[in-house]
Amino acid sequence: MNKRRLKEYAVSYSFLLPFTVFFIVFTVVPIGYVFYLSLHDGNFLQAQFDWVGLKNFKDVLQTPDFQNAFKNTFIYMLIEVPVSQFLGIFFALLIKKKTRLSHVCEVIYFLPMLISMVVASVLISYILSNNGPLNLLFQVLGMKPISWLNGRFSAKMAVMILELWKGGTFFIFVYMSAMRSLPADCLESSRIDGANVIQETIYVVLPLIRNAIILCVTMNTIWQFQIFESVYMLTNGGPLGATQTVIYEIYQYSFKYYRVGFGAAASLVFLFVILLIYGLENLLLREKEQTKRRGKGYEQI
Repeated sequence: MNKRRLKEYAVSYSFLLPFTVFFIVFTVVPIGYVFYLSLHDGNFLQAQFDWVGLKNFKDVLQTPDFQNAFKNTFIYMLIEVPVSQFLGIFFALLIKKKTRLSHVCEVIYFLPMLISMVVASVLISYILSNNGPLNLLFQVLGMKPISWLNGRFSAKMAVMILELWKGGTFFIFVYMSAMRSLPADCLESSRIDGANVIQETIYVVLPLIRNAIILCVTMNTIWQFQIFESVYMLTNGGPLGATQTVIYEIYQYSFKYYRVGFGAAASLVFLFVILLIYGLENLLLREKEQTKRRGKGYEQI
């Protein structure tokens, strides 16, 4: 290998150096330190950590609080992901054509994205409080006020509604952009063939925005595993653990109970679960795509 080739390689790899350093410092080293903490028991106040091996991982899997938090997190994911995608596609269909009304709707849909989750949580907490506007409206209508944030089911629904309102609007704009970039000839051909709005949406629009759907489903799945602010601000995990999530419990054990090793082990277990679900999700989507391609190949034959 001559000097010129070596110089070319050196210049090429030098462009990767900043990212590599950033990745090592802010990803590899923290994960390695978390793994180190997960094998020890102690806290930062005492600055003393005792080796316990895999005991923390065993405790995480056997602790009722974390079992309940995992269950709640999966409930949030299983309900909010399909609902948010359905609503995102529905509202995107309403505003995919550029009109004056669609521009007004875009502004309205964009407003929740401008508000921080903390502010949104305080707003929802005030609306759903015992003396809040919603209960006052019920009293005016002669209905009995509801303690929204003190019931197990209603508190969980409050968290879901907040997450849908705050984060679901993002998907509206993703689907709207995908729909506006569709080739007009495909839509015109479907209308000429006599397809109505529902048929056009199911058989033409949705298949053409499939990549956008995969992106939104993947992002929303990961986001649902990261629910924290809404639970912390609205319910503090209550009532009776009805709204606990894994991230909230990791925070509780790490920074409230000072069981740093336990929290680190829980973080790694949770990371493994997220990667497993993400891998299975991608595997299923790829398998479905390959099946469709094979079907098209047989049709052409």
